[in-house]
Amino acid sequence: MSRKIIPFVVAFVLICLVMVVAGVFAFSGAVAAEKFGSDVAWSQSYSQAESMKVIDLTGDGQDELFIQNTGNVSIFDGSGTSLFSFDYSSPKTTLGDVNGDSVEDIVVYYFGDFGLSVDVISKGQVTVLAESLNIGNPARVAFIRFSSGPEIVLGDSAGVILALSADGAPLWNSNVGSAEIRGMDDARIGGDVHVAIASNDGTVKVFAADGKNVWTVNQEQLRRMRAFDLNADGNSEIITGGEYGLFRIYNAVDGSVLFEKSLGQAVSEVREVELNGDPSSREIVVGGKDGGIWAFSFDGTTASQMWTGSLSDKVTEIAGLDINEDGKQEAVIGDDAGNVAIFTENGTRNNLPDHSSGITRVDIGKLGNERYVVIADYNEVQTNKVNFSSIPGFQYTPLVVGLIVSAVILVIAGILASIPPKPEMKLSLQDKSRESLEAQRRMLKESIADVERLRKAGEVSSEAYLSRLKRLRGDLSENEAAFKTAGFPIKTETFACPNCGGTLELGMDKCEYCGQVILS
Repeated sequence: MSRKIIPFVVAFVLICLVMVVAGVFAFSGAVAAEKFGSDVAWSQSYSQAESMKVIDLTGDGQDELFIQNTGNVSIFDGSGTSLFSFDYSSPKTTLGDVNGDSVEDIVVYYFGDFGLSVDVISKGQVTVLAESLNIGNPARVAFIRFSSGPEIVLGDSAGVILALSADGAPLWNSNVGSAEIRGMDDARIGGDVHVAIASNDGTVKVFAADGKNVWTVNQEQLRRMRAFDLNADGNSEIITGGEYGLFRIYNAVDGSVLFEKSLGQAVSEVREVELNGDPSSREIVVGGKDGGIWAFSFDGTTASQMWTGSLSDKVTEIAGLDINEDGKQEAVIGDDAGNVAIFTENGTRNNLPDHSSGITRVDIGKLGNERYVVIADYNEVQTNKVNFSSIPGFQYTPLVVGLIVSAVILVIAGILASIPPKPEMKLSLQDKSRESLEAQRRMLKESIADVERLRKAGEVSSEAYLSRLKRLRGDLSENEAAFKTAGFPIKTETFACPNCGGTLELGMDKCEYCGQVILS
């Protein structure tokens, strides 16, 4: 290949690599045209929140902030002022309109003075609903609106289930495995409400309103379970995340597996987030114990992976918010190292300010006149006003940079191709002493003899042999000329081919280089 062509071949390969990288950055969202940031509105000290929700709990048409940890249940108004605060022993909570006044109540399952008890907090007023219940340490509680009437379903740390009526009367009991209840959610079958319950040992069961077990499956040790009607067909899908990375979607009708994938790390959180704004499919965001993040789209029959991302530690919370009001939600995700990030539809990550301790809960809603992202860490609860900015055309900057770099590469290739070849090194045989010229002559003849030996041994190709031989014979011819110029006697042993000019040995009747027959 010509030495003038080689720089352009190398340049072409480099340009292809540069433009591929530029395209990845431009169209993958790695260099985003949209940016998110946040400003803190207010914060309050509150340690290790286990449950949190922005919701109207007073009936005044304004949302409040409900929050609960291992020893307290509190409600803050939109400006961060504490409205109510109640201390409990190891409470687990859920929200629902227990008394039918169209205002959400707080249901508290806890250790009371008379054993395991349930309270209802309605507009700040506490009512003891049930005491001395035949169930163990609180693990989960859910308020389920069955078609036959609402029920409060309790789950303890040993897999025992107890259902109460809205007035606290025991209705039915059962068990789900023999380990801590890790998930409890309402699940629809043919439009009729059931309850899906999962325990840490991997047992998943669905119950009807009367406590009848519809189906049971057993899988690997389980960390998270959620139930959503992902395709709005009246039948829910039950989503589980396992201790060893199994992500699985079950059909709530019969427990059949609709989708499963191994994620390679324990699943620490699962949430539905409407990432693409398309009602024909729903999106599920999964967080892992080692910081992995996966987004899946589910159309009712099959799930496909949309993107993957990561944070630096265990994902502890996921919430969805349509920040830029384009009909698509962004996923707000926190981890156990205090990092909070916003992920968009295509997986672009925007970091919000870090927290000094791990994130325990994230929720989104309107407090006062503003929509906030509310973030609770190990030490406090903080409301953040998230802002959005768009930089038109910024997404395509990597392509522009790639074109500029490509142009520079072409210029360099042109310069390299235009550099003349380095002159071939020649032995200077002029103005040498006789001894020096004789030494040079012996060296050249020995080199010619070496090349002949290599050819006979088959260690050199014909082309390489002739090229080297032509060069050495040329040097020998110059040596003879140097002898004559210096006036030293010399026996001529070479002559030039009259056709190609190549140096030949006297007596040859055919040129080895061009094949010309030479008449003597």
